Amino acid sequence: MVLADRMRLANTRQLLRAFGGLNETYGCSEAEYSAGVNFSTRDFPALSTRTPRRKLRALTGLNGMYHLNGLLTVCGRDIVYIPDDAAAPAVTKPDAVTDGRKALVGIGTKILIFPDKLAFDTADGRVTALGALWTAAGKSVTFAPCDAAGKTYQVEAFGRDEPAEPADGQLFLKVEDADHPWRYDSTLEMYSKNSGSWAAIPLEYCRITAAGLGELFRQWDTVTVQGAAAEAAGQSPELNGDQIVYDMGEDWLRVRCTPQGEYFYGTLVQNAAAAQWQSMDGKQHRSVDAAQTVSMERRVPELDFVTECDNRVWGCSKKENVIYSCALGDPTNWYSYQGTAADSYAVTVGSDGPFTAVASCLGYVLFFKENCIHRLYGTKPSEYRLSSVRCRGVAANAGHSLCVIAETLYYLSTDGVMAWDGSLPTKVSAALDPGRMQGVDWTAAGYLDARYYLYLRQKGDPAGRLLVYDTEKGMWHAEGAAGREMASSGRQLYLWDGSSLWATEPDREADSDPEALDVVQFEVVSGDIGMSVPDDKYVSRVTLRMDAEGTGLVTLAVSYDGKPFEKVATYAAKGGHERLNLPFEPRRFDTMRIRLTGKGQMTLRSLALTLADSSGARVQGAKPRK
Repeated sequence: MVLADRMRLANTRQLLRAFGGLNETYGCSEAEYSAGVNFSTRDFPALSTRTPRRKLRALTGLNGMYHLNGLLTVCGRDIVYIPDDAAAPAVTKPDAVTDGRKALVGIGTKILIFPDKLAFDTADGRVTALGALWTAAGKSVTFAPCDAAGKTYQVEAFGRDEPAEPADGQLFLKVEDADHPWRYDSTLEMYSKNSGSWAAIPLEYCRITAAGLGELFRQWDTVTVQGAAAEAAGQSPELNGDQIVYDMGEDWLRVRCTPQGEYFYGTLVQNAAAAQWQSMDGKQHRSVDAAQTVSMERRVPELDFVTECDNRVWGCSKKENVIYSCALGDPTNWYSYQGTAADSYAVTVGSDGPFTAVASCLGYVLFFKENCIHRLYGTKPSEYRLSSVRCRGVAANAGHSLCVIAETLYYLSTDGVMAWDGSLPTKVSAALDPGRMQGVDWTAAGYLDARYYLYLRQKGDPAGRLLVYDTEKGMWHAEGAAGREMASSGRQLYLWDGSSLWATEPDREADSDPEALDVVQFEVVSGDIGMSVPDDKYVSRVTLRMDAEGTGLVTLAVSYDGKPFEKVATYAAKGGHERLNLPFEPRRFDTMRIRLTGKGQMTLRSLALTLADSSGARVQGAKPRK
């Protein structure tokens, strides 16, 4: 008997065990997911939901958050600081700031708050102003030339020739022009009996005296003097302007004053109505109009973006093309130019457009515009160098997206998320939809371990989205839209969702409270399945293997050829560690997508596709997914 030859139908299996991250582009593969929320790389190559977050406390009106030896939050007009040391009490400073978003930076034990120009000291809990302003406000101000010790002098005689029989310690003003005895070119002298000669006393400083004047300033501060009538009185044209405080007391300051003017050797007393000049011998007087009130200010520039590098605070503003640095280790002095390595620093840049951000990385200070990066390097003001390069900078309104992780700076540009490692920035967000990352009006960023957290909100989108980039694995994931403000401590990341403060890793907190953990609501939609299946084959069976921790729920749904999802099954995890097998037999399709939704802790371990032979026409009538 002769039997007819028959074609053997052979089944094959395709097993996916290594799952990628979020891929919102047309090239999303079967092992990646095209949409989803609350998954992570923590169990890579498996695909696991993120860890539950722990709710720390309710929090409203948050305008800024920073971690330095503890967590500082600025809520509305109040400052609240909770130290890392559990035994230390919390510090609350009501009505300390204005209501608005803050730029925060730490230096030493202080957290600087801009644009309020305040400093919160984590060591003693005090809030102090970086700048200082003193005005006469009805008080009289005295300007008198003095020596290097701050001592002022009065003379009884003056002339071209010294007295013939002077007493020991006698003062005499030797003049060059008898008609102008109080002019700057005269010389104050003192007689010494021991040496038998006259010695000149240089008066190269000015002692400024007024009630309460020295309480706001410190030695070596740079103050801006305004309203002094010294130039009009012929005493000195240099008093108005920036002056260095060489010495001070409760009611006086000593500043540099080079001898100049027709009436240098005398005392000027100025009040709100007028100014009176009196000669050094007390016999000659002059009245001068006082058009302005005397004021002295330790100025701090208006800064929108700040960072710290090499014990200096650096900053810039959207309104001007100037880069500023405070004096070395002193964030209260920004205009101190004494010719030393500790001087302040400022430079104007020529690029167009406003600044969008500033950051420090690899020993450089980087100042960003949308299409430019200015890189400043050096160890002291005389050696600072500024180089500029035209490249993709930080997008407008993305000044809070910068974060340094493992010697690499990440930030949001107009073209997506960039990584800068010392050369040129490179794009790391090619897997994300660029349209959902443009036109932002709010950003925040933080880091935990090697993960970069980026919250961004586009105009017209009140919720925003939270993206997480694993810098070691090069994968993106999306989490629930928390993180409108973030603060990283190194071992913990704090997120604010608009109403509550959350800890990203609850196991790293000092105490554990299972009741405070959130329930993870997850969703994941696979890429198109079937694109890699050859002709005359079809998927006859799909099996998903999952692990569940604790109680949870997962719903499996399928979409064929871009059509709406159809529910396949729902599985419930009852507690403990449970392994779930989710098999189903799909109908014939060209492409298929799988969607998993639910709540709890789930891990997708594998996805198995059973391929069977077909007689052809597998894709007849199929339509591509839009």
